[in-house]
Amino acid sequence: MRYRRDDRRVRTPLPIALLPFTASDDPRANAARIHAGIAAAAASGARVLLTPECALPGYPSAARPDLASIDWCQIADLEDGLMLSAERHGIALVTGSSERGTQGYSNDAVVGGAVAPVRYRKQCLTPTDRRYFVPGTATVTVDHVGWRLGIAICYDLRFVDVFMRLGQVEADAFLVIAHMAGPDPDPGTKAALIPQLCATRAAELATPLAFCNTAAGDRYCDSGVWDARGVRVATAAEGLFTATLTPREAFDPWYANLRREALARWDAI
Repeated sequence: MRYRRDDRRVRTPLPIALLPFTASDDPRANAARIHAGIAAAAASGARVLLTPECALPGYPSAARPDLASIDWCQIADLEDGLMLSAERHGIALVTGSSERGTQGYSNDAVVGGAVAPVRYRKQCLTPTDRRYFVPGTATVTVDHVGWRLGIAICYDLRFVDVFMRLGQVEADAFLVIAHMAGPDPDPGTKAALIPQLCATRAAELATPLAFCNTAAGDRYCDSGVWDARGVRVATAAEGLFTATLTPREAFDPWYANLRREALARWDAI
C-alpha cells in the first residue's frame, strides 16, 4: 500500500477528552453517562471524546453474560441520539458499541457527531472476544479539524500491522478504545505491558495515541495519552479527563523523518 507524504499538512494542537467508566448491562444508563460526557467535553473545549469498548451495550462476560438479550433497535436509536448530541456540541465521538449482522455480532467503534459517520469493526479478537464477535477487516480513519484520526480497539494494540496500515493512510493520531480487564494469568504482567504497548505504537510511527479503557475495578491499567515521542502526557482511572494531542511537527524534525522511514520500510515488505 502506498502512502502520501503528509508533512506539508498543517495541524494545530487538538484538545481531546476521554471518559473511562464502567459500563453496565443497561444501555440507556450507559448512554446517559455518555451524553453527560459529551456536554462536559464540549464545555472543556475538547473536540474529540472517547469512551471505552462496548460502552453502550456493556462488554459481554463483564457487564452481561451474552448478547442474546440485547434490543438491537434500542441500541441503534441510542447510537443515533448520541451522535446527534455530539454533532450539536461540535464533538467527534468515538464510542464502543456492537451490531448484529448476517455473519454474527461485531465489536465496533462507532464514530460520528462532528465527523462523517463510520463504524470500525475490531480486527484482532481475543479468545474471549471470539465467543461473541466476528472480526472486521477494514482500516478506518476520520478527518476532523485538520487531523486524520485512526481508530483501533483494545487487542489491536498488540499487532503492529494494524497501526502500520493506519500510518500508510496518513493517520495523524491513533484513538484506541478498550475493555482491558479481568483475570491476568500472570498477575501484574498486563498492567506493566499495556502502557508500554501504547508508548511503542506512538513512538514507532511518531504518532500521538489516546487510550480509553474501562474503569472497572479489575482493569489492567488506567486510560492515558501518549505524544509523538511515545511519552505519556496524561492518565486517569475514571471520569472525564482532557489532554492535548500535539502534532509531530511541533517536535524535532527527527520524528517526522522516523515516521517516513518506518512507513517506507513497511511498504517495502
